[in-house]
Amino acid sequence: MPGYILHLTAAQMLRSHLYEYPDFPYPIQSVNDFLIGNLLPDATDQKELSHFRNPVYRDKMMVFPDLTRFTAKYASLLSDSSVLGYYFHLYIDRRFFKDFIPEIVDFYDETGQITDVKEEIVTVYIRNFQTYIPFEKYLTEEYYYGDYTRMNTYLVNRYCIPLDLNPNVTNPGITEIQYENVQQVLDLLHHFLSVPPEAAQDLKVFPLEELLAAMEQYVEEFLAVPNKYIP
Repeated sequence: MPGYILHLTAAQMLRSHLYEYPDFPYPIQSVNDFLIGNLLPDATDQKELSHFRNPVYRDKMMVFPDLTRFTAKYASLLSDSSVLGYYFHLYIDRRFFKDFIPEIVDFYDETGQITDVKEEIVTVYIRNFQTYIPFEKYLTEEYYYGDYTRMNTYLVNRYCIPLDLNPNVTNPGITEIQYENVQQVLDLLHHFLSVPPEAAQDLKVFPLEELLAAMEQYVEEFLAVPNKYIP
C-alpha cells in the first residue's frame, strides 16, 4: 500500500486543486475530517475488508480496491468529509497499484516470464534504476518500504502536511472500520519522520518526481466532472 504520508500528500494535492473544479459535487466541509478519512482504511488489520478488495484476486501481487463495491454501499455518504477522504484513499490505492506500479517494476517467475501471481514471483526488476533484486528483498526497508521512510520528511515539508490531526471524528455509518482506531495511525506519524528530507534523493524503487506527477494526474482525474470515479 502507499504509505500514510503519501496518502496525506495526495490529499493535500486534492485540496490545492479543488478550486479549479467548481463542479466537483463534494466540497470539503472539514479539512481535518478529510485528512483523517485518508488514513482510516489503514487503521485496521482487516485491510481486505476495509479496502473493498475483491477476494477473487487475492492471489495477485497487485490487489486494489473495487471502487464500485464502496460506492454501491456508501455513495449517499460522500458529502461527509471523512467518507470522501476514505473513498479518495481507496481511489489512490487503485490508481497506484493498477496504473503506477506496473510502470516502474516488473515481476518475474523462476522461468524468467512476467507474472502477476504473488507466489510465483522470484525476481523484481526496478526499471528506473535498472536493477534486478530477489523478490524477498522488494517489500523491505532496504527497498519498497524503505523508500516511504526516505521520502516522508521531504513530502511533509514540500506539501505542508499537518500531522497534529484531531481523531475525534464522527462515523456517519462506515461499518468496515472503527473510526477511533485512527489514533493508532496518528501515534505513528511522527515516528516516520526520523530521516532528513535529503534522504528522498536516495530512493531505491520510486522515481520521486514521476510518482508525484502521477499523483497530480490521478487527483485531477478524480476531480474532473463528469468522470467514472465519482457517482
